[in-house]
Amino acid sequence: MLGYPITLPLWAAVPTLVLAALGAKAFIFDPIIRRVLNRRERDLKAHLNTTLIRPLPAVLQVPRRVLMERLFNDAEVQAAIDLAADTRGRDAAEKEARTYVDEMMPSFFALFYFHVGYWLARRYLRSMYDIQIAQQPPPGAYTDIPEDASIVLVGNHRSNMDVAVLSYLASRTSMVSFAAGEWAAVWPVNRIMHMSGSYIIRREAQSRLYKKVLARYIHMMIGAHMPQGIFLEGGLSRDGAIQPVKLGLMRYILAGLGKGGTRDIVFIPVAFNYDRVPEDLTLLAHQDHGFARKSKFYTLKSTIWHSFGVSARLLRISRRRYGQAAVSFGPALSARDWLAEHGGSVEALDDEQRKAIVAPIAESIIGRISDIIPVLPVSLVATVIHESGSDILQKTEIKQGVLRLLERLRQRNVPMAIDELDGETTYRKGLDVLLSREVLIQDEGHLYRNPDKKALLAYFARTIAHYFEDLSEENKATAPLYSILTVSEPETPT
Repeated sequence: MLGYPITLPLWAAVPTLVLAALGAKAFIFDPIIRRVLNRRERDLKAHLNTTLIRPLPAVLQVPRRVLMERLFNDAEVQAAIDLAADTRGRDAAEKEARTYVDEMMPSFFALFYFHVGYWLARRYLRSMYDIQIAQQPPPGAYTDIPEDASIVLVGNHRSNMDVAVLSYLASRTSMVSFAAGEWAAVWPVNRIMHMSGSYIIRREAQSRLYKKVLARYIHMMIGAHMPQGIFLEGGLSRDGAIQPVKLGLMRYILAGLGKGGTRDIVFIPVAFNYDRVPEDLTLLAHQDHGFARKSKFYTLKSTIWHSFGVSARLLRISRRRYGQAAVSFGPALSARDWLAEHGGSVEALDDEQRKAIVAPIAESIIGRISDIIPVLPVSLVATVIHESGSDILQKTEIKQGVLRLLERLRQRNVPMAIDELDGETTYRKGLDVLLSREVLIQDEGHLYRNPDKKALLAYFARTIAHYFEDLSEENKATAPLYSILTVSEPETPT
């Protein structure tokens, strides 16, 4: 009977072939691929723990579904669910909590982060910028941080590129988990962020249940010594200067100090500056209200448009470079040492004292960040032109002004991403950027301000304006701290 052919009609053959293909995928190919990837993932993590300066935290070995259940069943989260259930019902409250947990919990994939992600970031960033480290601590400054301390990198937020730049530079030291905003909640961006170890937060959410889930997630990761990356401004700078500080995440982070195995939290200040920020014109256009009033359609449209731009650069279709991107790393600030200097100790901390130290520590960190923001040629030239008050400019006057500013900055040991450039080269590089952006118009040897680009000129100048303000050391540190505890930590339900 096996020698006889079997004939099926087309309407039966097509579904049979489809089901056979799906079965082969589900029961043959998927298990093989999953087994190979899991083996390579285990081998890579074992290798990284011997080569990275800061080994991967043990929590990254725990399956995501286990961590999600651990967070959902946390006693404080369950108490918050009980409170929400009084008004919305138990099923609705649990469903809401699981949605929050799913948004936050990463599914870190080392092969993606250290291989695919690193290659993509390197190719993309180098197609846009010449990346320089303007200042870094002495060798070994971070290797002395004890293993039972949690590391938090704190930066000024100039661009969405900040996360990619910092992850790229830190990829040979350790992985860093960042908080991403609502823009990253769109598929497939959310999956990419989760594989990178990042978590997604709703910055405008005011739900008591949401705040409790977020607080407990951060407590869990701080207790597991997961390196964190945060931006104290809570959003992108819309005018080039450091924005009002929001302390919600800082408060959650410091709430874990001295609890469990976290004997210390070490903050590393990071400062960014760019010759050109991809979002600068959009940020200037939304200075008053930011993006809070934008719809999900706007977020989706922006994400798709940005994805096309990223793809064009990865495929080398777009080759237009933006100039320099500079990063400075400041001296680490230990919460334990800070407490000791102010007459306290980690062991004696109670919950009220933890809340009280959030603002002072944030002031110290934001002051250190403002002290190390890198100076770029475009910042210097923009500052000279912005302060001149004249619409018609002479090149010799701009050059002399740049030389004067350079001398003042060098006397203060301000980090500058201009290497060994002389004043002439610095002036020309900055001028070329402003001419390419049409901030300045050149005609018959004269330079004219473009009245339509005054806001962009001021944007460049504000990035380093604080270096020339006459502020005392105390005021200089506290000037950017406009709002205290703008996101309050939910109290533990009783």
